[in-house]
Amino acid sequence: MFHFINRFTVTGDPAEFERILGEINAYMSAQPGFRRHRLYRSAKDPQIYVETAEWDSAELHRMAIGGDAFQAGVKKVRAHATAEPAPFTVVRENSVAAP
Repeated sequence: MFHFINRFTVTGDPAEFERILGEINAYMSAQPGFRRHRLYRSAKDPQIYVETAEWDSAELHRMAIGGDAFQAGVKKVRAHATAEPAPFTVVRENSVAAP
């Protein structure tokens, strides 16, 4: 499993930023190996967003971000936010057991 986390600081219109990320997510979710995407907005600072994505592998993620649709979306996002993207590895995971 490959985990990707991206922190955004929105400098433009938050609604437009969210709309563009929605377009990117629609593209990414149709790519092989995509598992899950979540977008969080800080309750403390509404200009800060964090997105997390899970993929079957780093290679499948790399292939997806190489697509023209993804690159066009990233260009649009840059007009509204700065990004701090990075791959992560899970160190510890905890969940509630099903009854």
